[in-house]
Amino acid sequence: MADKLAEEQLRIYEERKAQRDGKFMSGWQTLSQYFLPSESNVNVDKTEDVVGWTDRIFDTTAIQANQTLAAGQRNWLTPSTEPWAAYEPPEELHEEGDEGAQWLAKASDKAMTSFNGSNFYSVVNMGYLGVGVFGTDLIFCEEGKVQALNFRHCKIGTYTIAEDDEGVVDSVHREFELSGRQAKQMFGEDALPDKMLDQMRGGKGLDKKFKFLHAVFPRADSDRLDKRADGANKPIASVYISIEFKLVVRESGYDEMPYLCSRFMKWGTDSPYGFSPAYLALPDARQLNYVVQYTDALAELLAYPRILRPSNLEGDVDLRAGGVTTFNIDNPQGIPKEWATVGNLSAADKMKEEKRAAINQFFYVDIFKRLGSNPLLDKKMTAFEISRREAEDLQQFTPAFDRRVTEFLNPLLKRVFGILYRAGKFGQAPDSLMQPVGQNKRGLVMPQIVITSRISMALKALQNRGTETTFGFMQPMLEQHPELLDNWDIDAVARDYSKNAGMSPDLVRTIKIRDQIRASRQQQMKAQQAMGLAVQAGKAGAGLGKAPQFMQDAAQQSMQQSG
Repeated sequence: MADKLAEEQLRIYEERKAQRDGKFMSGWQTLSQYFLPSESNVNVDKTEDVVGWTDRIFDTTAIQANQTLAAGQRNWLTPSTEPWAAYEPPEELHEEGDEGAQWLAKASDKAMTSFNGSNFYSVVNMGYLGVGVFGTDLIFCEEGKVQALNFRHCKIGTYTIAEDDEGVVDSVHREFELSGRQAKQMFGEDALPDKMLDQMRGGKGLDKKFKFLHAVFPRADSDRLDKRADGANKPIASVYISIEFKLVVRESGYDEMPYLCSRFMKWGTDSPYGFSPAYLALPDARQLNYVVQYTDALAELLAYPRILRPSNLEGDVDLRAGGVTTFNIDNPQGIPKEWATVGNLSAADKMKEEKRAAINQFFYVDIFKRLGSNPLLDKKMTAFEISRREAEDLQQFTPAFDRRVTEFLNPLLKRVFGILYRAGKFGQAPDSLMQPVGQNKRGLVMPQIVITSRISMALKALQNRGTETTFGFMQPMLEQHPELLDNWDIDAVARDYSKNAGMSPDLVRTIKIRDQIRASRQQQMKAQQAMGLAVQAGKAGAGLGKAPQFMQDAAQQSMQQSG
């Protein structure tokens, strides 16, 4: 069965690889040369000499623009200096009590700590660089051997992807190399093909490279896998295959998709691969590179011009600063002079600035530079004006941000939650978060993911601006017509505003506690009203005796309930 499974997955990979190579590989190679030279061996082999990878770059605007975009996403989406996401109970469980919310809040803190203790931030930075250039990026998330989490960036051109019927990437085939020594460490000697082991007998071939394929796909996609319910047949299949020997070396599975595929934007076709700002900026980057090349040559020519030298002055022309050349005044043609040095640098400089501005616009450079500046230095702006400016800038990045959340951050946080929970990092979950998962079984419900990064909070601040503008406009009318407040759910407005403003959830009472406080307040008001009625009745009937007994009993009962 292993041979058939290997052949099946290798066939699928080769078919998808052919489709990918025919449409994208040459384009990715071109993009990498201008925007990401360190990855410019997509479909060509290069030496280890780093200098040779950048010797055709004459202008670095495109490279810097992509770095600014990557840094902006890193700092505003997943900053290592502050929490940027949290787990919360699902909406249907949110009002059952705060025990589950407290447990998930602690789980959120531990997840952020685990990110800091792993290689996540170095890997995700490579991912942001890649998605800005190629439009598609892939990161592998697995249990670490030393730390709880381990991440691996997958180089463009080494994998294929496929989508499900809802447009979600659910199938990945990744090709990679291992030395013989690494293969033994990863899979164990018993799992490797005999012919591979023969090449490593006596310590020989331990450094020889062998190619492997990692196929990850919904288990129902393969009729070669049976219906067992053990670990090797989890919902998502994992099959490692020796490409050279066409044999499965490991078959297992995952509870969550381990490969996190990001697309900056989607192509307008049915292709699963992404579209990036680099595609839009490529014509400008290519022309800018050319213009800088020839203007550098022109500047050099103007500084060191060509000289026409009469034959009678051979060896006598002095081109040094302050140099003196003697010529025959009786021969007007015997004077050295410049030749073919006509050029207009100012026109070229204007063209370069236009091209640079266009590239920076495609990569949101001006936006992230403004966001990275210190607006507090501008004494004329209030804190509200600063937050409004940030939100308005980020609105231009919203489509890309939404895709980062749905395709990368949400799957990432679900994967990390599953890994850490199964490793016992969160402890025992409260019963309120458990749900039936079959006959006589209960499992933990997947929490709701809330992105709390700077970019998310800035966009939410824009929502608060709408609330402030509305109530500021309505204030004069509300004084005359307070019934207008009936148009809004004031409780929802208050809770939503505090959440968008970044107020700590620990300071916000749960709906259940809020309702209990209001019920207690109502009881106290009723008791006070009853006491007031009793006093009035007592005064009115002073000549007839004290207040009627039934009123005294009602007042006493109300006081006891409020106590």
